[in-house]
Amino acid sequence: MFFVKINYISMLPNHSPWIKELKRTRPVVPLDKDLQTDVAIVGGGIAGVTTAFFTLRDTNKKVVLLEADKIAHGATGHNAGQITSYFERGFVNMAEEFGLEMAASGQRAVESAWILIDEIMIQAQLQTPLYRFTGYAGLSSINQILNHLKNNYYRVKGGLPAETIVIAKEWDDIKKIPKEYDNLYSLVSHKDLLDLLETNNQDYIAALSYEKGCTNSALFSEELLGYLIANYKDRFSFHEGSPVSTVMLNDKNGILSVLNYTVTAEKIILCTNGFESFTIINNAGPEIDTKFHASVAGRIGYMSGYVEPLSNPPTAISYFPKRKDGLNDPTGESYFYLTRRPHEHEGKKSYNLVCTGGPEKVLPNGAQYNRADSCPEDVKILIDDFLYSNHNKFREESDFSFCWHGLMGYTPNGIRRIGPEPINPVLLYNLGCNGVGILPSIYGGKKISGFINKEKMLKSIFDPTDQRWED
Repeated sequence: MFFVKINYISMLPNHSPWIKELKRTRPVVPLDKDLQTDVAIVGGGIAGVTTAFFTLRDTNKKVVLLEADKIAHGATGHNAGQITSYFERGFVNMAEEFGLEMAASGQRAVESAWILIDEIMIQAQLQTPLYRFTGYAGLSSINQILNHLKNNYYRVKGGLPAETIVIAKEWDDIKKIPKEYDNLYSLVSHKDLLDLLETNNQDYIAALSYEKGCTNSALFSEELLGYLIANYKDRFSFHEGSPVSTVMLNDKNGILSVLNYTVTAEKIILCTNGFESFTIINNAGPEIDTKFHASVAGRIGYMSGYVEPLSNPPTAISYFPKRKDGLNDPTGESYFYLTRRPHEHEGKKSYNLVCTGGPEKVLPNGAQYNRADSCPEDVKILIDDFLYSNHNKFREESDFSFCWHGLMGYTPNGIRRIGPEPINPVLLYNLGCNGVGILPSIYGGKKISGFINKEKMLKSIFDPTDQRWED
């Protein structure tokens, strides 16, 4: 993404299209008494709600869900709504850290969440629109192309399907591509390539494609919560406006301090972005709340959205322009992204909503993120400039109806943490947005239910590690 210095002189409201679509009337009901349960889930975003779904469906446990604000009003309600299975680090890089077999297994695990989404949608009879399609990423340099070809080479070597890569046949440097990659790409005309990417920007010389999708993850979570309320009345309860201040771990259970009350549970699952707002105390062994928790970094992602006539199909496209100031892309280059899907606007359903993002701001360790802060005017200008120069379906008269931001939690290695804390397995994690959180959150919810059910689990790239032995 683009890391920007934010000018706070001119501001726009933090106005998310996903929150607007909720149209909720349910009052916030905070915790008002001490509770005892089998499983306590902290965090009411898509990770927390799907973890509750799979735990209730696949076990006989009682579940209490605690949300500091409102269900799905955090990162789940302030994202770009893109569903994608890629990691924001290259596959080769993951294979170097975990080994090819484990890296491939981790990639397959995230992609398995497509099936899990279908299971949820069918079983809960959800009506939230979910669009699936082939998405694209535009590449503009030989380094980007070689990086993705190498990733593709190792994907195939690891037994994964190859991503489709096409290169403009007019590109002068095709001869520089190593022969070992010959069967991993095909040639198309530059015009056809640019048509795929919906751009007139001649810098783009290659594109890769894979399955993607988009949905309103806030509406998805809210609707799924309604299903849980209706179908698990005897085993499920939830409380909004109920921030956790302390997580106290014992040998056989944990105790959450929530407002002036406590929730005692056999298992506590953190489905949060980080650890800044509460303290973890381990009474059954070494201290847990150490450098790993401090190293889960927050980034504020900024997005804007405009409406246009319903004349183009749903899509998701990323653009990697020719610049070198990015920090989170393994090629060393920044990118913008956009999604497009049908949208109701002013009571009419004959519109698309195009969401664009890319600019980010690192939240300093210990700093407080305020969702009520407005969007800086600089961000909208930066996104506008990208649209004008890269997206040929953007119209200058487009109605910019939304500008919003959300806090994402990045783990040190960019891999979601899913599973029990090694020092005390009373505590489990399903956390770490890492920029692309919908599929990993859902996969994590299913995996957590397996841990709760005491199923045997193979070693995984998602396993929390004992931070006492980390460098």
